[in-house]
Amino acid sequence: SDAATMTTTRFNSVVSTHRVFDTRRFRLDQFKAIRALVPGATVNDAAIAICAGALRSYLQSKDELPETSLTAVAPIYQRDVSDGGKPQRKVSWVRVALGTNMADPVARLRAIRDQTRSSSVIAQAIRADELTDVAQHAPAATLALASKILAKAATDIGTHMPMANCTITNVPGSSKPLYLVGARMTYFSAIMPISDGMGLVLAITSYDGWIVISPTSCRYLMPDPEVFTQYLRDSFQEYLALGEALL
Repeated sequence: SDAATMTTTRFNSVVSTHRVFDTRRFRLDQFKAIRALVPGATVNDAAIAICAGALRSYLQSKDELPETSLTAVAPIYQRDVSDGGKPQRKVSWVRVALGTNMADPVARLRAIRDQTRSSSVIAQAIRADELTDVAQHAPAATLALASKILAKAATDIGTHMPMANCTITNVPGSSKPLYLVGARMTYFSAIMPISDGMGLVLAITSYDGWIVISPTSCRYLMPDPEVFTQYLRDSFQEYLALGEALL
């Protein structure tokens, strides 16, 4: 029913074969000041709020910002022990209203925190430190799984309304530097699949003290990805300035 009444944007349209991708990197320790703006907010809440701020500014610049809030769907990784055997990981979808209709960034973060804190699915999610344990889990495998899920969701959409205005997927990486034959990995980002009706995916990755936010879209739906990622930077700086003012 939510999908049936969902406001659509330029990203809920047919996609071409052409992709655009950009990425911005932020210091993880600065997210502590941002999430402190709202008690109980997590780093993931803060990252979603930053994405929401960028979406608001981008659509506003096109004179296309809906009066109602945009929504995002996010895959949440959980344990599945229903088969009585060895615990397996499963993925559930959570829909989050992004608060893009709110000019106040703190109110936007609070609205996101209220939703994620009350979600029973998120409460059962696998902790980020488990996802980043290389002995048990490979971040690349999670990215591959998320890609398969998005592709499956695309085939399920068919002629129906899209699940949300965009997808936001969070794939934490190692908190320590990784090496391959002595070469240090310096960046961990992701290009995700998009589909008709779901033409924007924001991948939030983390690695070695950094948070990276990477939008993937179609060049006809987002002809200027560098403008969008500048709005990501602006949204981050707005939140950081507010957070540091409290310290």
